[in-house]
Amino acid sequence: MKHKNIAARLIFSVSLIATMTAIAAPASAQDETAQADEGADAPVIIVTGTRRTDRTVADSAVPIDIISSEALENSGTTETNRLLNNLVPSFNFPQPSLTDGTDSLRPATLRGLAPDQVLVLVNGKRRHLSSLLNLNGSIGRGSAAVDLNTIPPIAIERIEVLRDGASSLYGSDAIAGVINVQLKKSVGGRAQITFGKYITQLEGVDEVASVLPTTGANDNPVITFTGEDARRNDGDTYTFATNIGLPLGPDGYLNFTAEYKDRSPTNRSGPDPRRQFSGVGDPREVTIDRINQPLRTRPTPPI
Repeated sequence: MKHKNIAARLIFSVSLIATMTAIAAPASAQDETAQADEGADAPVIIVTGTRRTDRTVADSAVPIDIISSEALENSGTTETNRLLNNLVPSFNFPQPSLTDGTDSLRPATLRGLAPDQVLVLVNGKRRHLSSLLNLNGSIGRGSAAVDLNTIPPIAIERIEVLRDGASSLYGSDAIAGVINVQLKKSVGGRAQITFGKYITQLEGVDEVASVLPTTGANDNPVITFTGEDARRNDGDTYTFATNIGLPLGPDGYLNFTAEYKDRSPTNRSGPDPRRQFSGVGDPREVTIDRINQPLRTRPTPPI
């Protein structure tokens, strides 16, 4: 049975105070000011990894990775977890298969520890865990992770990742580290449309050339192969996303993000050589699609 993976997400961010100027009050007791990117004109407030407000990231006792929105936009993928997997060396986002719900809500790990041992924050506030408990034979078995893929990348201003020393600052639920997602606070708009698909050659899997009808009650059809590796063109993925920021009063903002994603299934199985119809010489035996045993590996969504 074929099915499509369709997701629609909405993200809101609202503020009534100024938070993007250098003279803004600290967002919490753990703020520090630093340049997110070299050459940035205005400093940004980093709320991860320190209890002091008079240090920069370069002076911090622990490393803090700051991933800007430009890096997210140029990474070539539309999944937040996949973005972190590409940009943060200690972040791992595996691709389990045949693990029931874990196939759709894939767990991610930081520094090789369990998914629920990393503290995930959104704008400095704790993000809730998913409702799926991983009980299958995959990474993160026995834990419930935060699904970062529910946050569209277009809604993110930057991501702050703290690894070393996280538990001493935030407690036992930050053993692996802290990931703080800062949503966009700017006024303006942006939209993007992406499309991708797989063009795959299956080594060692022959392409079917022809099929002869059955001649007896129990025989299998005679299948002739081309001798060339089979090819698959599938996994079509469409993504539509938009982000709009509106001013709210003299110093506030309203930021709205919407994303729609439609991903078709993939199939990497070989042709089924068995008899499909009981009737002798049934003409449907020649025309039926023999790629009828789905082997879904759920590869990474194409760029």
